[in-house]
Formats: sequence, structure tokens, C-alpha cells
Amino acid sequence: MRRAIAAILIALIPGAAMQPAFAQSTVAPQHPGDPGYDALLAAATAPVRDAFDGAVRVDVERLDRLGRWAFLQGTLRDADGGRPDYAGTRYAERATQGGMSDVYVALLQAPQAAAEAEAPDQDPAAAPTSDEEDGMENAASADARTDAPSDAPGPAADAASEAWTLVDHSIGPSDVSWLNWPTEHAAPRQLFGF
Repeated sequence: MRRAIAAILIALIPGAAMQPAFAQSTVAPQHPGDPGYDALLAAATAPVRDAFDGAVRVDVERLDRLGRWAFLQGTLRDADGGRPDYAGTRYAERATQGGMSDVYVALLQAPQAAAEAEAPDQDPAAAPTSDEEDGMENAASADARTDAPSDAPGPAADAASEAWTLVDHSIGPSDVSWLNWPTEHAAPRQLFGF
């Protein structure tokens, strides 16, 4: 019996050691007025502005950070706060067929230096290993960089605010399209709430 318990514990220990460590251990909700909020929001919502020429906005339900990572989940709204009219957009057919939700999600990543500068209270002992950093950088390297627009308010114009890279996003998904993002992009699972 003792040998069986010891064997189970030995089998579990390597799995626990292989879990990725992130510089920040808890998810930090971002709020309007927080340093860097405007730049992060601008980078996260750029695909919506581009797709709808500013006619659709995102009502933020949550914008969270965990180390170098950020996740936005929101609801698409028209200028008056109602449900968007997708007529005349590339989403019109999907909306007509009922395959278009009002959900918008985005995953972003900041370079290591920017994340450290913005979050000096992080535990350095929990920083990712170089192998984990390489995995995170490789996951985002193929994606286009999304800079804050020049008309964004406040500190969005400084170099650190332009550092957010849009890793993935989904406009109007009909399912939980971000469910595989932790695996696909080596992002921390707890950032997504699952």
C-alpha cells in the first residue's frame, strides 16, 4: 500500500514541475484610469475598428492581465449601445444565418521588458524559464503587431503603450473560440478563467 502511494506521488511530481510559471501569479483586472489601460484597450479593439470602420465598439466585460499577457472579453455594440447591424460588412451573411454572436475576445502579449516595467511588484522567482519565454515569443511572433492609434487618449502614444502585440482575436464567434488559446499560444490558462 505504501509503495502504491509512493509510486503515485512520484508520478505526480514531474507533472507539477512542468507547469509553466508566469511572472505574475494572479490575474489583475484592468480598469479605466489604470496606467496603460487606454493603450491596451486600443490594441485589443483594433480589429473591431478596422472591420467596421468605427461603426461598432466593444463594451468591455473584462480586461485582465497576467504577466506579459492580457485578455479582453466584451460585447459588440453600435454607436447607440444597441446590437450592431452587420449589413454591408463581411459578417452580414453569418449574422443573417444566425451564426454571429455579439461577443468579441482578444489575446495580447507585451514584450518582456515592457511587462517588467509596468509591473514592478511581480515576484522575480516566478518568472518564466527561457524555454517558456521562447515558446511564448514564438507563439506570438507570426502575428502582426498592433500599435495604439495616434488619436488614442493619454499615454497611448509612448513606446511602452505601442508594445502590445495582438496574438489572436475573434469577432462574433458562434462558439468558445478562445478555449484552445492557452495551448495554441502558450498563454496562462488562468487568464481566461478556466
